[in-house]
This record gives sequence, structure tokens and C-alpha cells, in this order.
Amino acid sequence: MLLQEEINNLEQFDGKSRNQKVFSIYLDTSPEQGTKWKIELKNALKDLSDKTKSSDNHEEKNQAKDIINKVETEIQGAEPNLKRGLILFMTADETLKFEKHVNISIKTEFKWDTKPKLDQLKSLQQSYPYTGVLVLQQDKARVIETEIGTIVDEDYYTLDLDTNDWREHSGPQGDDLTQGGAQRDEYKERVKANQERWFKSLVATIEKNAKKKGWHQLYLAGEKEEVEKLKTMFNRNIDQVTPNNILNLNATEIINKVMEE
Repeated sequence: MLLQEEINNLEQFDGKSRNQKVFSIYLDTSPEQGTKWKIELKNALKDLSDKTKSSDNHEEKNQAKDIINKVETEIQGAEPNLKRGLILFMTADETLKFEKHVNISIKTEFKWDTKPKLDQLKSLQQSYPYTGVLVLQQDKARVIETEIGTIVDEDYYTLDLDTNDWREHSGPQGDDLTQGGAQRDEYKERVKANQERWFKSLVATIEKNAKKKGWHQLYLAGEKEEVEKLKTMFNRNIDQVTPNNILNLNATEIINKVMEE
């Protein structure tokens, strides 16, 4: 599910009619923060406990007690996988539970209310919209879809010389028939000779997917000469070009690299 659909669902949640309050958490867990986020979380949970202890609403007291225990358990379990930020919205009965681990900077804040606090999430969506990142290296390509610094989807493409077209597959593949000396050189020459036609075929595929899926932005990454040539073949705007061979990095490293540009 894409973020906009998730936001639409979150906006529909009415804790007042359900007699359920929502604890909203935006937590800056970036490495440079060290353990500061643990102290901030501990203080926020203590503030929630202190605030609800004086409430005349016994149901709210019980919900706050439950949510404190559940948040502590949830974040303790998630700690090994934390990136630069954590967004969590949760009710005590878990009729609402939304969790995102993001690789972008966020501002730490907490809110106890009848609705999830969405303003920062919407702001992040504006700053880091649904984007397709095409990474090219000669006869191989990867397309990574991302929004708010998280990986949405990923596809791999390899040039198939038998069909003279790009073959889509679900994971990285080796060099197959291009392993050895003379054969490899012959293969490279053929790729170079037909590069423009094959690039146009790849561009047609990417533009079709971009329109179908509704990407807001499109980034290119790869060897400078190749991506500059590829850029001129698109009918849509290319929002950013990263002239680096980063095809073999993992998806998160690629996203970090193109966002640095």
C-alpha cells in the first residue's frame, strides 16, 4: 500500500467514536543521536503516565498503561532494525497500528489524542514523494521505488541478446554467457553497437511503469556518459542524475546515495 492510501486511512480514524486514544510517535533515531532517543522516549512515556494518572477517565488511564507497555515492547523489538527515524501510531487495542522505519531525518515529537498526528508525515511525503530510481550499468538495470526514504518495490532488468530486449526478473543475476575473455569482449562490442536502440526500449518500459504507478519523480544513476545519453531519450522530466556506478550497492545504499546529490 502506498503512503497516500495509508494517510487516507489514518485520516479516517476517529478515536472519539471508538473510545480509543492514539499515541503518535516521531522518533529521531539517527546514529549521530546516540542513545538520546531512548531518553526522549522514556521521558515521553513517563509524561503520558503522569498526565493520565490525574485523569477522571478510568478507561483512559487503562489505555495509557497498556500503550506504554506495548510501545516499550514494540520499540525494543524494532531496535536492531532502526534506521534514521521511526514513525509509530498506536491505540491500546491496536485497532490502529501504523509503523514506518525511515532513512531520512525526522523531528522527535509525541502526541496523545483521539486522532493520529499526521502533519509531519504529510510534510515528509511532500519532501520525499513517490519516486522511481533507474540505476543502469551497461547491460543491467535496477528500478527502485521509494517514498519518504523507504523502499516500496524493486525490479531488475538484464539485456537478453537472444530477444534483443530487456528481460525483467525478481533478483540480481550473474553474467551468464559473458564470463570469459574473447566472448566477453565480443559481448561488450555488441552492447555498445546497439546501445541506443536498447536504451530506447528500456526508456519505453520505464515511462510506461512510471505512468501506470504514478511516480512523482524519476532519478537516473550510472556511468556519466550512459545516463546523460539515456536522459535525452525520456519524454518526461528527469528530476535528478547521479553519475556513479552504484548498481551493485544494496537498495538502501542506493537511495541514500541519490538523496545526497
